[in-house]
Amino acid sequence: MWTRTLLKNNAKQALRGRYWRSFWICLALSIAGLGGAGASSGSAARQAVDTTTGDTSSVYDILSGIPDSMLMALAVGALIGAVISICWVLFVLYPLNVGRCRYFMESRQSLTPASTVVSTFRRPYGNPIVVQLLTNLKVTLGYILLIVPGVYWSYCYALVPYLLAENPYMTATRAMELSKEMMEGEKWNYFVLQLSFFGWLLLCAFTLGIGGFFLEPYMQATYAEFYAAMRSKALATGMSTTDELGGFVRHDTF
Repeated sequence: MWTRTLLKNNAKQALRGRYWRSFWICLALSIAGLGGAGASSGSAARQAVDTTTGDTSSVYDILSGIPDSMLMALAVGALIGAVISICWVLFVLYPLNVGRCRYFMESRQSLTPASTVVSTFRRPYGNPIVVQLLTNLKVTLGYILLIVPGVYWSYCYALVPYLLAENPYMTATRAMELSKEMMEGEKWNYFVLQLSFFGWLLLCAFTLGIGGFFLEPYMQATYAEFYAAMRSKALATGMSTTDELGGFVRHDTF
């Protein structure tokens, strides 16, 4: 039976001698837009400033003084920017998300090369994108409808990126089904595990998110330990087999 203390101790052990490599990887991923403790804390701080200083009426005044042709150009630019952003998320951040999971799972066992993070840009490149897209669409739909289903599904499918990191050929239906089974009875425990970082995240907020960049490797290593515990449970209870979850070997085939 896993405990938060055990997972965190294992995470610290996994980071021993590997922390700075993990730090630079997490920092690069945060700059790319993958999120993390530093990015979320900094974003929260920026949103607080924007909310305090924003003046809606002045925005309307500014827009009313702009020629229609310029407004059209701005609208087209915004549309192009939105398309670029969507493509960036789908074709860059989704694979990097799976790659980050793979890196921290492999790092539990040995010093792992940083190139592991981008190994998901190899075959099967498209499948992890499709699976994560379908999963996130379902979660987003749950948030739009009643909020509660979205929260519930987000915890049910929390392990999907790790499953794809271990088996990039897994279908969306199977990944969501297996993640839901593995999270059965564990959703509250996982929430409490996330909540256990609240004090650190609060301190990071006072540094405008900078401290979050140093916290992120520890958090990711802890979540990797959580997946390892859920994986062991899945294999022990017959939810899956080693044919489906074969371990974290490097997928070097193009």
